[in-house]
Amino acid sequence: MYDVVLILAALIFCAVSFWYGRSGYFSIYHPFTLYLAFHGFLFVFRPIVARALDFRFIYLLYSFSPTQADKIEAILISTLGMLSFAFCCFRHGNVPMRFNIDRITFTERRLLLPAFLAMAAICFPIGFYSLIKLWHDSNNDTALASMAIDKATQIRINTEGNGYLKEAQLMLASCGAILAWLFRFRLLALLPLATFVVVRAGTGGRGPFVAAAATLGLLWLYDRRQKLPSTSALLGLVLVIAAFNAVGADRGRAIRQWFGTDNTADRQDGASVELRPLEGMDFANLEYLEYLVYAIPQRTHSYSWFTEELQLFTEPIPRELWPGKPVGPPIQLFNLFDYGSPIGMTASLPGLGWAGAGWAGVVFWCGLWGYGLGWIYRKFANGSQTAFQTIAYMTLLSSLIVAYRDGGLVTVARQNIFFMAPILLWLGFARGFGVRSAAQVRRMIDARDRLPMSHQQPAPGLPLALSLPPAVKRRHATLAAERRARPQGGS
Repeated sequence: MYDVVLILAALIFCAVSFWYGRSGYFSIYHPFTLYLAFHGFLFVFRPIVARALDFRFIYLLYSFSPTQADKIEAILISTLGMLSFAFCCFRHGNVPMRFNIDRITFTERRLLLPAFLAMAAICFPIGFYSLIKLWHDSNNDTALASMAIDKATQIRINTEGNGYLKEAQLMLASCGAILAWLFRFRLLALLPLATFVVVRAGTGGRGPFVAAAATLGLLWLYDRRQKLPSTSALLGLVLVIAAFNAVGADRGRAIRQWFGTDNTADRQDGASVELRPLEGMDFANLEYLEYLVYAIPQRTHSYSWFTEELQLFTEPIPRELWPGKPVGPPIQLFNLFDYGSPIGMTASLPGLGWAGAGWAGVVFWCGLWGYGLGWIYRKFANGSQTAFQTIAYMTLLSSLIVAYRDGGLVTVARQNIFFMAPILLWLGFARGFGVRSAAQVRRMIDARDRLPMSHQQPAPGLPLALSLPPAVKRRHATLAAERRARPQGGS
């Protein structure tokens, strides 16, 4: 029966993929593209591999054994989540991607350069200080020393210093991507982002440098008006995946040793276990979902009713200001560690929906994410695509890699508060410097275009480069010639 369900899930995935590919909406910029890839790899392809190779590692690690009914239910839950996401996402996101790039777009970026330099003068020093501090702690085994593990939830909590300063290095991801984008991806402009990627990988963290690489790749494709990755972009993706796996194998120790600064102790961390391809924890969202089905509500006798999302309100408060701050969500209706050892588990969107309210929760949670992201996509695809809108949207897209895998709003908010901070600061400086956005300039040109030729005046504050486009000038010249050719008077 399980094999039949696997085949059915694969057929549904292929059918949805075929429809999406022929819909005219398919592009790398659509949020459903990433979700379809996420679902296809973790809940269609990998389960087939797991079935063929009889994966057991996560079951032994988590000390649980799902029944065949649990495994079937997990596959059906993931498929329902994908269909719910797709249906709601295309309620708004049923528009093709268009590229609103013209001469005004590139002029806007040049005018925004002083505002960017003002922002960079603040964000780069803070970000690099945070990164260097993280590198030093990782080299000397002091990074984990400042973290304590809550015995009840197995969640690591910061006990020393300021958590905001420790995470400030994430600003370098968006700062570096903006710098490379403004200078048209020249080699010198890529150096700050490359430095962040290498050093961050050396600290053992993988999500931030993957998000940084994804943002850079999306901006590169956008500038070239490409809806799908080119051969060079696919090669870059392969390199990022290889780096992801390499860093995960030793938590960046090889990079630290290459620089000759590593003073950490040898750790086994289960490395002596011989794992089959794809059997490790990085891609085990199917087993994680099976654990949720195994525990909820069979053993917990309750759903979470999405109370874990209340952590959005407690997470921003530093523990120094709130010594009794709850570990994890402020309200927990059950503890999953009472039924096994789900260390490092990521629930995924359908998994968190199941934990929240069962089958209805899967439809609600995945549908809510699809609806919201489809709305955001439509606004961007049909919008003015100013510099700020473009970098913010590409940054959001890159953070969805983690969002789909973790399933909760807290992870997205935790990362994007630092990813988006430089963009908001840049926007503030631009407004202070009086720089008009591309959308404002286009509206001014359109308004001036509707005026008679005799009434048209240059818009105040517009540089010469933002005069009327050549096509508009030719149209005005044609209209003027036609007026001159008309007979005067009423003979």
